[in-house]
Amino acid sequence: MRKILKWIGIGLGGLVVVALLALATLLLLGTRKWNARHELAVEPVAVPADPAAIERGRHLALVHCANCHGEDLGGAVFVEDSAFATIAASNLTAGDGGIASTYTETDWARAVRHGVNSRGRALFVMPAEVYYFLSDEDLGAIVAYLRQARVDRRFAEAKPGPVGRVLRALGELDSAFPYTHLDHDAPRPPAPPVGATAEYGEYMARSFGCRVCHGQDLAGGTAAGTRDVPSPNLTPGGPLRAWTEELFLANVRTRQSEHMPWRGLRAMSEEEQRAVWRYLASLPARASAVPATPAAPAD
Repeated sequence: MRKILKWIGIGLGGLVVVALLALATLLLLGTRKWNARHELAVEPVAVPADPAAIERGRHLALVHCANCHGEDLGGAVFVEDSAFATIAASNLTAGDGGIASTYTETDWARAVRHGVNSRGRALFVMPAEVYYFLSDEDLGAIVAYLRQARVDRRFAEAKPGPVGRVLRALGELDSAFPYTHLDHDAPRPPAPPVGATAEYGEYMARSFGCRVCHGQDLAGGTAAGTRDVPSPNLTPGGPLRAWTEELFLANVRTRQSEHMPWRGLRAMSEEEQRAVWRYLASLPARASAVPATPAAPAD
């Protein structure tokens, strides 16, 4: 009996050693993936200096960037979990701790369109797959504004915890690093003229990220980063078929949601909001891909 117990103990000890070695290997691989440097040749974006372009850049930054980087664009911590990771959305301005004081035109293009920072590291949840389609003019205008905006706020470098490193090693976080699945050579269609048109609405919807949650055909999907938050069908075949343009605008002004970035829609001009609605209304009616039921329209 003692001999059996001895061999059982040896076997269990061996299993513990194997498990510890496997964990150490995963931690090492995960750390390497978090810190990997990526070489990527990109075209720099031209940055204008005229006041009109800078003002447009301010407007576009509030539409596209404020949801993660804050209303003042000075950044914010959005993941703070010692087991998983501590990660902040960067201070985008030229103030103390801001990246606009050091980023070149090439750095901006690489980060915004390809999800890689100035040090060559892949950015976590930076929606480069969305901003890849921002026009040269709009991206240049945003950079022009950020270079004259000043917020003093510093953040520590992103620090993955043990769980985050293991998940990274296993590939479970690949979808959160757009660099890994972007087509970095995809054609970028030119933006149509600004106006309350379906054509411009398509540009705004694409660069705002509607397809990330609502699916490539906008017939519904699952909210980004979740497994159980259905995003409704935005085509005339879904719940929005009961809405009118004015009702859509009313909802933009009043709705709140943990997952839907209504704040970014509110930051759009009314012309841009109408363009988005006219684009959605112009789509072919498609059957809903998920059984989503959005909240009742505003009165």
